[in-house]
Amino acid sequence: MAHGNWTGTGASAALVVANANRDCLIIQKTNATAAALGLGVAAESGKGVQLVKVGDTLVLRGAQAREAVNVIGNSATGVYAEVFGDASFTSGPHVP
Repeated sequence: MAHGNWTGTGASAALVVANANRDCLIIQKTNATAAALGLGVAAESGKGVQLVKVGDTLVLRGAQAREAVNVIGNSATGVYAEVFGDASFTSGPHVP
């Protein structure tokens, strides 16, 4: 699993590059500055996937997870994780 932090700028910038082997991509916002994501295209303010609140999370699987993701949002910050292989996530405490 690859992981890291991201910071948006005033122009579209790569959040993660395309990867033909990626099965799942998880992107989460960590501050209150809004960010717009472009999936496979340049990011544009107010368009694409909007991450607005702290903790907003996007989970991509399959073909969409393999595309490049770009971000715009001056000073927006977040984290990401790339998953290679089978993985599952559930919110809250795990109950078997």
